[in-house]
Amino acid sequence: MDPYIWIPRTVIAVAYPLYSSLEAVLSENVEAAFDWLKYWSVLAVFSLLELILDPLVDPLAFSFPYYLILKCCFLIWCMVPTEWNGTLIIFEKIIFPVYQLHQDDIEERSEIAKVNIKDKLEMILRRDKFELKRH
Repeated sequence: MDPYIWIPRTVIAVAYPLYSSLEAVLSENVEAAFDWLKYWSVLAVFSLLELILDPLVDPLAFSFPYYLILKCCFLIWCMVPTEWNGTLIIFEKIIFPVYQLHQDDIEERSEIAKVNIKDKLEMILRRDKFELKRH
């Protein structure tokens, strides 16, 4: 990803939401904290989609200024403090229903991934420990 796209997108996506998330947690405003948790969930899905879509859109000569502007507008829409902000709409209409529909499968695959990662890390750590003892 081009730094001219990555830097403004990251600053917009992270700076204000980070500040607002901290304020919500520190003020013990549970509703605001949940809203920002939803924002971070939407941002995670958006970031994964970006990984897939950016290589397809980025090579297009016309895409640079418009694509960056569209991304930033989308992110701002997701954090606007209104009832019609993008986060609440996307989370409640898309992400949560899809999650509920596939929850069992997601949890099963998550558990398998967790076990596989744990096993691989243990194997790497044992191998490193063994090599340290040999030297």
